[in-house]
Amino acid sequence: MKERRIKTLIALCSAIMIIMIFTACGGKDTSQSLTINGSAVEEPVREHFDMAEMMAAMFGAGGMPGGAPGAAGGAPAVVDGAPGESAPGNAAAGGPGGMAGGTGGMAGGPPGMGSDENSIPAVYVDNGKYSASKSKKDVVTAGEIKDNYASGLKVDAEGGGIGGVYVKGTGSEFTLSNSDITVSGDSTGVEGGMNTGATSTDYGTLILRNVNITTDGKSRCATSATKYSTLKVYNSTLTSYGGSEDATAETAQSSGRRVNNYSRTHCSMSNSYAYFYYSTIIANGWGALSTDGAEGFVYLEANNCKIQNTKTGYGTYADGSCHDVFNNCEFDVAATGAVIAGEADATFRNTNVKSGENFVMIHCVMGSYKEVSTLNVTGGEIICKDVGVLVKSQNAILNFNGVKMTSESGLLVKSVVNDDTNATKTEGKKVYGIHTIFRDMEVSGDIVDEDTDRDMYVYLESTTTLKGAIKDAYIKIDSSSRWIATADSNVTITGDFSINQIDAPAGVTINALAGQSGTFKLAGGGTLILKNS
Repeated sequence: MKERRIKTLIALCSAIMIIMIFTACGGKDTSQSLTINGSAVEEPVREHFDMAEMMAAMFGAGGMPGGAPGAAGGAPAVVDGAPGESAPGNAAAGGPGGMAGGTGGMAGGPPGMGSDENSIPAVYVDNGKYSASKSKKDVVTAGEIKDNYASGLKVDAEGGGIGGVYVKGTGSEFTLSNSDITVSGDSTGVEGGMNTGATSTDYGTLILRNVNITTDGKSRCATSATKYSTLKVYNSTLTSYGGSEDATAETAQSSGRRVNNYSRTHCSMSNSYAYFYYSTIIANGWGALSTDGAEGFVYLEANNCKIQNTKTGYGTYADGSCHDVFNNCEFDVAATGAVIAGEADATFRNTNVKSGENFVMIHCVMGSYKEVSTLNVTGGEIICKDVGVLVKSQNAILNFNGVKMTSESGLLVKSVVNDDTNATKTEGKKVYGIHTIFRDMEVSGDIVDEDTDRDMYVYLESTTTLKGAIKDAYIKIDSSSRWIATADSNVTITGDFSINQIDAPAGVTINALAGQSGTFKLAGGGTLILKNS
């Protein structure tokens, strides 16, 4: 009996040895913790970008044609601070020239930039004084107007050159409350001028409280802020219909913005500040909250607001040198939640976005290869039908922190070569690329880099789990995070981490450049093939 047990034990040991030898030959066992050494990759350094330098190269030292010189001052830095009026300091060093008299066709801009000298508002306030002689009084059918406020106003203006309330001058701090403004008819003037429903300009301050503004026609914003002015909107509803014609071909301007109709509901320009609180902003095809022609700096902030776009277009647009911030808002847009162009940023805090196409589209036209667009998303829920973030020939930083994000297309982030004829070129230089950071979240979807001029970098931090394929990107995983590849992937690994932090189901292969070579079976049945870079 004892001899039989010994023979059985020897047979079992032999079988175990055979299995171990087979495993060593056919694929390495990952049941033991293996540290994967990342490639020795030097990440690109973000180059200093100077808007004034770029504009001078394009148009000469005077800035844009027909414009006044930009403001002097330090370059702003948007801080992820508390909600409210937390805008950074005004102006940027040597901003470009003014927009007045410039040409149309800029990304996010109106079809043309002309003069509104022939326009007249229902209420004209200049340097703290109401001017009856400069006001179209006959379209005001109710309400009280004083130098620093108006209440109970009823404005119904038909005609392209007639606007609502126009406030300008350093001595102006004007409050409009409990009022209704309707302006209609196509305009040929500057979008955001005297033909607007309510506008602040030339260092003036305009405050709206419980105001309904509706516009219909070309270049008819409901509200605007321009030229170092401040606009504050509380508990109000702003609606822009933009005319009845289909304007897709005219306003798209080959920039891939996929817009429709002729007017944005709100537009901020030229070193202005705009704040929205507990308000509803509705667009009918172009854009709801837009920034444009910063001339160095523009800041827009919305708090506890509803932003809607019922047709093809966007919810918000952050153009070059513009900073858009959304706190506890709700977006419901037929197409794109936000567009970021050039050296600009958009920040979403605890904001829910539902979009019929992309959550965010990022691009750059007629710009510099140094420009970097920045997207910051903290909390909230993102639901979109197409690619979550589509990046078109542009450097970008995409920060996601504790976000619930779903894309029906299965694509979280995708970069492509911009087919716009005005797309910014890299000039053959190595550029900053696209950096996507996921923190403290579980997210599913693929990440794909198809931009042949830019590298993509993916960072998983603070207990993040990413389920999806990654194609043609660099990946770095901290010690608390995991990546589960749901389809064949090819990456370059940077940094060191445990092989137990990567997984894939049977039939899925991850090909990776790393600091070592080897083929490994993953816990889920997939295969990891490392090649020493």
